[in-house]
Amino acid sequence: MKQEVFLSRGILSVFLALVIAILIRPCPVFSSDFDRFIMPVSNPVYLGDARNITMLRPIYMYHNLSHKVDTRLGKVPVDGHAEILAVQATYAFNERFSLVAVKDGYVDCDPDDTMHSHSGWADLAAGLQYSFFYKPEKDCIISARLVYELPSGSDDVFQGNGDGNIAPALLFLKGYGDLQFSGTLGFVIPIDKNEENTLFYDAWHLSYAVTSWFHPLIELNHFYVIDSGDREAPSSGVGALGTSKEDDLVAGIAEFNGCDLINLGGKYNDGNRNLVTLALGSRFRVTEWLDFGMAYEFSLTDEEKSMFDDRYTIDAVITLRF
Repeated sequence: MKQEVFLSRGILSVFLALVIAILIRPCPVFSSDFDRFIMPVSNPVYLGDARNITMLRPIYMYHNLSHKVDTRLGKVPVDGHAEILAVQATYAFNERFSLVAVKDGYVDCDPDDTMHSHSGWADLAAGLQYSFFYKPEKDCIISARLVYELPSGSDDVFQGNGDGNIAPALLFLKGYGDLQFSGTLGFVIPIDKNEENTLFYDAWHLSYAVTSWFHPLIELNHFYVIDSGDREAPSSGVGALGTSKEDDLVAGIAEFNGCDLINLGGKYNDGNRNLVTLALGSRFRVTEWLDFGMAYEFSLTDEEKSMFDDRYTIDAVITLRF
């Protein structure tokens, strides 16, 4: 990826905000009652952590694009891959309330066929999370989260649509001895429904602490298009390829939404409403403040009905203690 990836303004802004918050109000990282549990690995924007912790989470994803995709023009070859580098951050005011920054970073998209290679910034998304059910004695947390995604990204990588969206969600975590079951249910609601799709999503995590440092995991992610947007292909048709209108062309002819990181908002994106992926991986606890995670994720629905063939995700969770 290009060197400027490491200078992402999203990463910098999140880091500075976190530092300012820390200087203003030091706090415990999270309740010690839940420190044996782990954060999910796949679907990082939407499969959240019900705990309220203070942490930094650098993420790298290598995403293989579908070989062919369903469109209004028939099956179109795409293939190739995309690379994403991002940093998430959360700041816990206490064990029940936190500030969450869930999306930022840089995307390098390199399809082999039809579309041209592009790179650019991802949208920025942040919000608040509150645990209204907090029962350490039952190893259970249920939290509500509200996130706003700012359309600050580059349309070259299918970001920056409309006026952004809000994503309300419920997150839960339940422990059963060494077993952890957690998940998220939520919606993506665009401010401008002509420019983005309205989505429902549910995401599930199951892991087992084989040892204190080794947690194999399995995760299931599902996205459903409730209502498609109204973006149409430009009048130039396929002549838009390689121009600033290429994203409009893709959105206007695609019969699917794309993937978790992309909301196309196209008129025909409800042709294939469901995207389901399965991730297999593990998280490794190196110290009490550092975890590494890795997962291999693949589509359970027809890969031609999305931009998702498979994906490799690697991350680190750096827990900040004061």
